Amino acid sequence: MKKVKKKLIGIFGGTFDPVHIGHKLVIENLLELIKLDELIVIPNGTPPHKEKRIGETNKLRMTKLALGHIDKVKIDDREIIKETPSYAFLTFKELQKENPNDTLLWIMGSDSYSKIDTWHRYEEFIEEVNLVILSRPDCPIKKDSFAERLLETRKIDDVKGFENQTCKILLLSINPIKLTSTEIRTMISNKNDVSKSLNQDVYKLIKENNLYE
Repeated sequence: MKKVKKKLIGIFGGTFDPVHIGHKLVIENLLELIKLDELIVIPNGTPPHKEKRIGETNKLRMTKLALGHIDKVKIDDREIIKETPSYAFLTFKELQKENPNDTLLWIMGSDSYSKIDTWHRYEEFIEEVNLVILSRPDCPIKKDSFAERLLETRKIDDVKGFENQTCKILLLSINPIKLTSTEIRTMISNKNDVSKSLNQDVYKLIKENNLYE
């Protein structure tokens, strides 16, 4: 029997509210640093920690327009079509069941990781998942925090450390992006030009539907 190759799959969730060129650059940088077989990008539908501002259809369209063309990226709509809040642990369990023979890496920024002990069922989540933390210079992990202590006990130095292991954490330095969705929403509401910060099709969709105004 031919042995099935074990795939390395990244999972990258986000509110993408709106998705901007910074998200695209981060993902491209990530794919240069880690040779993933696939990157599953999951726009959040009803994130438990953040306010919902636009409809699911528009958010999914924007995400596909901005990121769907990137090689190895797959846009996943499982969270956006749910009417209940999106929780990382439940999404991870679904993906784990769908990809039982593959290595899954949950990817997040250091800002989100710093608050991981506030996540739904975080105790179970961290006991099953491999994490890739994208280090942001403006969001360092606080000294003596739960996140730092967890990192100290599980940190690996290279993606090869994930082979046949779980509960490991790779801290990855990426090119810093000085752009946030909050800034773009503020600029739109103030009638400022944001065309250079967005994919042009995304910009057109936002203008045509008067989003964030």
